[in-house]
Amino acid sequence: MRSRGAPGSCMAACVAAILAALLNAGSCAASHADGLAADFAADREGAGRAALVLAREAFDAWCLRHEQIEPPDDLPPPLMRRSGVFVSAILGDAPRCCMGTLYPTRATLAQEIVAAATAAAGMDLRFPPIRPDELKRLRLVVSIVDPPQPISDPAPLDPVTDGLAVRSSLRWGVVLPGETPHRDLMIKWARIRAGASENDAVDFFHVRAFRIIEPTRDE
Repeated sequence: MRSRGAPGSCMAACVAAILAALLNAGSCAASHADGLAADFAADREGAGRAALVLAREAFDAWCLRHEQIEPPDDLPPPLMRRSGVFVSAILGDAPRCCMGTLYPTRATLAQEIVAAATAAAGMDLRFPPIRPDELKRLRLVVSIVDPPQPISDPAPLDPVTDGLAVRSSLRWGVVLPGETPHRDLMIKWARIRAGASENDAVDFFHVRAFRIIEPTRDE
């Protein structure tokens, strides 16, 4: 999970950021039982685009000035609710950084996006620091996640549209929707990220997410 060589390792660094929040998972889940993924999917060009723009502003502010921005006041209403979120950057087809949380740790999703984007830009220790000259070549991805729902068997999940969280005796491992099209790899990676072997007893959770990605930027 924490190794640079772990399969699909973009999410490995994300897990470090979610451990504290997950310790309080029960109380957090109760406070935001109505997930936001469907709301954002229905308003991709409004709330979804605003989330992506906010993530980019926070990401660039940290890379260029080591500054953590404050979210503006005129954001769409869904961004003023609470939810977990992951912000990642890709270079070509390869992950460059990724940080986030399965459960909300801040008062609003907007604040959560800023925190995740800032952490991705400067605190993903698996990768070298983001350089200013890379910014135009990086594409950001924002994944807004609903509270994980316990399931008995991950086999029916579609890895393209469904995410998987695994809880072991050590920690959690997360694979977001679309990380791999292969179900067997999704399960394998989630176990690895949770520090669990193939035969270790674990708890499985279905993760629904709204995912929006930046278009290719001009050089």
